[in-house]
Formats: sequence, C-alpha cells, structure tokens
Amino acid sequence: MTTRRAWLTLSLLSLVGARARGVERALAQAGGSSEGEIPASNRASLTTPPPRPGLSDTPERMRSLLFEACLRDEPERARELFLPRAAFRLIKATSEPDRLYDRLYRAYERDIHGLNARLREESGGELTAAAFAGFRFTGRRGFVRVGEEANRLPYWAQRHSFLAYTIGGRPRELEVRTMIAWGERWFITHLGEFH
Repeated sequence: MTTRRAWLTLSLLSLVGARARGVERALAQAGGSSEGEIPASNRASLTTPPPRPGLSDTPERMRSLLFEACLRDEPERARELFLPRAAFRLIKATSEPDRLYDRLYRAYERDIHGLNARLREESGGELTAAAFAGFRFTGRRGFVRVGEEANRLPYWAQRHSFLAYTIGGRPRELEVRTMIAWGERWFITHLGEFH
C-alpha cells in the first residue's frame, strides 16, 4: 500500500511539474519575454513556497512614496509601489489582464485621494502636522499557489498591513489591504477594499 501511495504521489508531482513548466514556456512565448523575467520565487514550477521576502526597503518606500502621495493628493508619486503591469500580465490567468489592471489602478488612485481627504480632516487642514511613523506587516500572509486567485504564477501575499503616522503627535494608522511579492520586492495591489 505504501509503495502504491508513493508512486501516485510521485506521478502527481511529476504531472504538476510538467504542467508548470509548460505554463512558464507559454508565458514566455505569449508575452514575448524570456523565462528569466519571471523571478525564481514566482515560477509556476515551484513545488514548495520559497522564503518570504523581508521588508527590506519597504518602510522607506512607504514613507517617501505612499505617505507623500497621500499628503500631496498626488497618486502618481506612488505609482512605483503598485504592481507593474508586465508582472500583472504574467501572474493573472484572465483573458483581459490589462482591463482588470486598469480597474485596480483606478481604485488605487481613488484610495489615495480618499486618504488625502482623511488626512486633511484629521489634521484640521494642517497637513504639516502629519508625520510618518512607520510601516508594519501583520501576521496575515500566505503563499498563493497557482490557480488559487485566478493566477497562473505563485506569489507571497501580505494582507492588512499598516502605515503608521501621527497628527500633532497623536498616533494613527492607515491600512494597506493587499501587497504581493514579485521577486524580492513587495508591491501594492489594493490599498482599500476592491469592488
């Protein structure tokens, strides 16, 4: 019985690996890109989750890009924090990835405008009273395997993280709803709830 179970397990793993390698080849051909453009930690052929990327420069990028974008009501300042379109096209298994990407990015822009309004209200219009205080990941994270979220490549997802700031010394937080790792770097896909 053990031998049969082991044989079935090996057969299944072999089939999954072959399918994943086929997906990577198809992605490379369809996107006009090489397999080398898909980071090792996002390859469809992965059978176990890679190490989760650390925060590295994420807190500094959140301060200098996202917090400043919210303060100035300028979403374009924080564009590089949003998952790049080329990566999104490779990750998502949808017939119209650009259309979905555009919807997500418009929601991101709306959320930044909304956060600017919130900062204005909390500070009584004195945005100079607002100061960045830090960024933290929560424990709500997981490795998203191929096919779990309409995706054809796997990734680490980090949910419900928080950007901390103060208004006149009083602590506040704003939520960063969803981030995903593309290679070793974290990118935002949802600041708020996406409808």
